[in-house]
Formats: sequence, C-alpha cells, structure tokens
Amino acid sequence: MPVEDFIIYVYCCVCDCYEKVAPNPLRKRGFPTKPSDCEAITMEIVGEFMGKDQDKGIPD
Repeated sequence: MPVEDFIIYVYCCVCDCYEKVAPNPLRKRGFPTKPSDCEAITMEIVGEFMGKDQDKGIPD
C-alpha cells in the first residue's frame, strides 16, 4: 500500500473513532485549530508506524 493511501486510511479511521470517543468536543468558541484534532492524531499514528518517533522527523 502506498504511503499516501495508508495516511488517508488512518485519517478516515481516526475520524470515525474520534466522533465516537468525543461526540461533544471541548472547543466550542474561537477559531478552529490547525491542524484539527483528527489530523494531529493521524500524524502521530503514522509517524510512530513509520519509526519517526521524534517530532522533528514526522512532517518530512
């Protein structure tokens, strides 16, 4: 599976699970964060899976 497809798959799984775990998010006011909670969780999961366990190596 190409890395891009893996990232999309993980993102979809995270979004589905996140809605079940946190149906009422704590943030209700102000600007939405960038990245979103689902995007940040996806980056951490994919980074760990790829062996990039340091924050500086994940966005590469």
